[in-house]
Amino acid sequence: MSCHFQHHIHSSRPLCIQGDLSLISFQAFWSDVAEQAAQIQHLNQTVWALWEQDSYEFLVLLFAALQAGKEVLLPPHRVSDLEKELAEQQIYFLKRLPSTVPSTFELQFDAAFSNQAQLYFYTSGSTGQPKKIPRTLQQLFNEVCGLEASFDLPEQTVAIATVSHQHIYGLLFKLLWPLASGRSFYQKQLAFPEDVVDVQKKITHVQLPNYVISSPALLKRWTTDVVLQDCQMVYSSGGKLDAGVRPLLNRPITEVFGSSETGGIAHRQADDALWTPFANVEIECTEQQELAVKTNHAFSMDWILTGDKVQLVDADNHKSPFQLLGRLDRIVKLEEKRLSLDAIEAKIAELAEIQQCHVLIHEKEQRQILAVVVVLTEDARGLLIEKGKAAFTAQLKKQLQQKLESIAIPRQWRFLTQMPQNAQSKLNKQYLKSLFQPMTLPVVLTQQSQDTQISYALEFMPELECFKGHFPNFPIYPGVGQIGFIQHFAKQNWADLLWCNGFEQLKFQGLIQPYQTVELVLSRKAHKISFELKNDDKILTSGRLLFAVPSDV
Repeated sequence: MSCHFQHHIHSSRPLCIQGDLSLISFQAFWSDVAEQAAQIQHLNQTVWALWEQDSYEFLVLLFAALQAGKEVLLPPHRVSDLEKELAEQQIYFLKRLPSTVPSTFELQFDAAFSNQAQLYFYTSGSTGQPKKIPRTLQQLFNEVCGLEASFDLPEQTVAIATVSHQHIYGLLFKLLWPLASGRSFYQKQLAFPEDVVDVQKKITHVQLPNYVISSPALLKRWTTDVVLQDCQMVYSSGGKLDAGVRPLLNRPITEVFGSSETGGIAHRQADDALWTPFANVEIECTEQQELAVKTNHAFSMDWILTGDKVQLVDADNHKSPFQLLGRLDRIVKLEEKRLSLDAIEAKIAELAEIQQCHVLIHEKEQRQILAVVVVLTEDARGLLIEKGKAAFTAQLKKQLQQKLESIAIPRQWRFLTQMPQNAQSKLNKQYLKSLFQPMTLPVVLTQQSQDTQISYALEFMPELECFKGHFPNFPIYPGVGQIGFIQHFAKQNWADLLWCNGFEQLKFQGLIQPYQTVELVLSRKAHKISFELKNDDKILTSGRLLFAVPSDV
């Protein structure tokens, strides 16, 4: 089957199925790209940031900018701090420009264009510090060809995604693969398993099967009564899929292993299966058992060391299946002793009370100590609240004395209802480290944006500064602290909000106590931010904040 962006340029096939179920053809898409490219080519800046929630708008602006000879940065989120940081470098966010005259722009698809068209992805890397990873359009096209050669999907299929197209996994599987292969994608990013099935039922009018692009974080929330419709395959990437998730779905799950630096490396279809390299990927194992990758879709054509410890079935075969044995950068030296954080996590996870955990090194008073973030079972969480943190933690440490030497038992513990996820539904490791610093804001477990509305799942750890002294025997989170973090999240998401200069209809109707999880919903109308803090269906706090915006100043 043909697999090139150019091959379907005049096709009347549907490329995008919009939220209202209307269709946009390949031909209409490329016409839209040419029209926007004609406008963008006149802009002075050579580098532009692109963050656009709408998948169709994003794809139009991405190709229009590249066709206009611009370089494109793809940040994982759009918050005011990042916007200011980029603006200091004269890098601004691209948006659709009004059309002034009919476009005569000629689209280019030759090798010279594909090799020169430059994108940059952001990755947290092993250190947690964001890194820019360069990719050319040709390298992305090579990866799409590798997907087409590795997976047997029907010629016309609809991509449905619960992950963001701002990340390389979502961009490739949801947008670029359909664009190059003549398939289609559903415009909106979906938030819940029920949403996926709802869309699958709604798009039956196009009479095409579909495939789902998701993440371990969402798939483990699946239940057997949520039955996938006309689904060929479910893809999962961004972290390890927990054992026992696959039986929850009525369709097979293909796990994809890779990174922003290397792109996709390998895939598998069972929890304990070996990993199979993609069709256009070669692998090697170093003397230290580190996985090295060579592929025509990575930012470098040389061998790239991944930091993953592996065992190959056939060490002499560059296409050998392999077993992942954990991260090499998770071997740490503590008080002259080498410890594997992965091995410590595995022992802690054996405890009946523990659902999930993440062990890390915490710097405290010029000393390094082990710390752990833990998700408990429901029963264990009840015991934590009943006994108190000190007694409960002591009980866990006593059990671990049978499994770990004393230096490997974490000294500091944080208990959450779930692990915080970043915008790509991946474990936010840098954020987990911050949980052991003095904290003034509640823990952000998840965040979802939809048009002018943003919702957060927040958890209130007892260690939060606002609980201290308020009140000693009955801690509650004060109203002034609530207004403070609501302002913070509003300004973080809407960069033009300057400062809060008033309130309307403030109502405090319920208390927030330690270990509570609360939903915060923010919605915007002009300079006014309406908010609700809810626990289940009970509204705890509501009102409107009035902000100054640049036009007022």
